[in-house]
Amino acid sequence: MTDNVVDVVVLNWNGRDVILPCLESLGKVTDPPIRVMVVDNASTDKSVDLVRERYPGIELVENPRNLLFAEGNNVGLRKVMERGGRFLLLLNNDTEVDPDFISEMMKCMDDKKAGIVGPKIFYFNEPTRIWYGGGGFIPLLWIPKHENIRKRQTPDDDVIRSTEWVSGCAMLVRREVMEEIGFLDPLYTIYCEDVDFCLRAREAGWKCLYAPHARVWHKVSSSSGGGMTPFKLENRIASTGRLFRRFRPGCWNILMAPVHLLVFVIMLAGLAVGGRPGLAWAAIKGVHRTLR
Repeated sequence: MTDNVVDVVVLNWNGRDVILPCLESLGKVTDPPIRVMVVDNASTDKSVDLVRERYPGIELVENPRNLLFAEGNNVGLRKVMERGGRFLLLLNNDTEVDPDFISEMMKCMDDKKAGIVGPKIFYFNEPTRIWYGGGGFIPLLWIPKHENIRKRQTPDDDVIRSTEWVSGCAMLVRREVMEEIGFLDPLYTIYCEDVDFCLRAREAGWKCLYAPHARVWHKVSSSSGGGMTPFKLENRIASTGRLFRRFRPGCWNILMAPVHLLVFVIMLAGLAVGGRPGLAWAAIKGVHRTLR
């Protein structure tokens, strides 16, 4: 087992326009030493050929079908674990990174109870506006939210601190965490698999930390498409419901049911009035998946 090497797993799906800039930015990371693995989820846009041509020595794993976010990443994580990797970094293919971002996160790992660390993530098209500045929840509704989203960089946000969850867009994990709690849960089709993973880690006694001096820029929704779509809305609702049912006690579910119902009715009314029946139907399907 090599103590100072960080294994980076980059999940790719039809990332022809983004994967090469991501790998190029990783190539500028010199400390600590890294090993990069690209896991491809059965892309059809020739992005795998681009990676193979530009980076012939890179480790490339090709899944036979699209395993989606959780299980696609798990394929890479298992392979890294099998060869003894100690620190594992999940990174979206639609990101570009600061050369020092891993070294800044690794400083947090000096705390032996630090299990998961996340960087400050900016919008790529607005490089000083924050996309992820820590993970929290909307009060009462217990819906995951990004702290400081869309805020500008501020000095008071430059302190390492605990956070409730770390975004899977860029997540550094200590090996022992996965040995104890397992991998990402593939029951989450998309959304909330990172939140679920972090909550399980915290329940096991591990810390989740936010490292604001580590910087990443995210080309938001480049894989799933910009804006809200029926696919996104259905899965966001279904995954949030699964998360709530898993981590909130039964009595809390009963108490909050009227509040969630009210929010759902208001959302449906807004979609109907706004002439978006496709999204309204997707919301209904998402709730149905939550309840079954």
